[in-house]
Amino acid sequence: MLPPRTTIGKKMRKTEGNNNRDTRFEDLAELLPQIVFELDEDLKFTFFNWSAIDIIGHAYDEQAENRAGIFDIIRDADREKVRSFFTRIQKEVVSDHIECGIVAHDGREIPAIIYASPIIGEKEISGVHGVIVDISEQVRLEKALELTNQKLNMMNSVTRHDVLNSITGVLGLCDMLAATTTDAGAKELVSGIRAQVVRIKEQILFTRDYQSVGVKAPQWQSLAASVRDAASAVGHETIRVRLPETDYEIYADPLFGRAFYNLIDNSIRHGGPVRNISVNAEALPEGSLVIRYRDDGCGIPAGEKEKVFDQGYGKNTGFGLFFIREVLAITGLSIRETGTFGSGAVFEITVPKGAWRAVENR
Repeated sequence: MLPPRTTIGKKMRKTEGNNNRDTRFEDLAELLPQIVFELDEDLKFTFFNWSAIDIIGHAYDEQAENRAGIFDIIRDADREKVRSFFTRIQKEVVSDHIECGIVAHDGREIPAIIYASPIIGEKEISGVHGVIVDISEQVRLEKALELTNQKLNMMNSVTRHDVLNSITGVLGLCDMLAATTTDAGAKELVSGIRAQVVRIKEQILFTRDYQSVGVKAPQWQSLAASVRDAASAVGHETIRVRLPETDYEIYADPLFGRAFYNLIDNSIRHGGPVRNISVNAEALPEGSLVIRYRDDGCGIPAGEKEKVFDQGYGKNTGFGLFFIREVLAITGLSIRETGTFGSGAVFEITVPKGAWRAVENR
């Protein structure tokens, strides 16, 4: 039988003058559904609240000779990284968090996040305190969502494949019809039909790309490499693409590089006689990073600067710039057009603080 809640969790380090503060801390800790803990220099428990009993299996006993330590509840596979985590936050005197597996006294494994910071004594670090949050429900929902997405993507892929096969057949029939008729009106009609079918095909292909947005976890990506790969993929020999002089890594959706591919493609399709494209980046005082993409084409009229990002806007499929905005928004990046009509397009991508970092010279 578990002891009454009021007897749980008396701290070892009680001295005259801080009893009231400790009591208030304990009373507050007992109200929380998360595990609240304190550890000494050896990472042994010096306090844990009532919520920890379900994991540890017993109430905290400050008189016990063999006190439990944090590694008694950490999954074997995660112990080394958790040990490094606690060593680092004490050495660097920082607060941080780590995701790991917690093992309950009955053998259950529970996915959790440990939030911790060092306990700063009068002259040195005297331990660690923090909170352990059970993320079982979050993990379960993520897995269910992943499975649902897999099923939807599979269904969409099969359907899209069948539709594209049918479109290929229609395009073939259009070409055959155009080749077998000499009537100018009929040829013009067939050409119009073919153009509409090609537009449908491009829209179907866009759904393939769009369903990939946000499916995979964001990752750190080189700005220079993303621009270079995009320019290479477009493969337009008459256009010179200048890479940023200073490289940065951007935390973005894996399709981040596709944004530059679409920008270059947009310049080629709509920019007029574009010959030069440049990409540079500037770190602003408030902590954000601005990436500027420029071309020397005709630019975008003032009344269309925001419309160009609307779905369906434009002379072709109208998905290029819309797609870019969707990809960037996954990690809080934004894009706008700031150029002067007649002097070329300028697209500014704003990367918030924490989503970019400078690349160290190697």
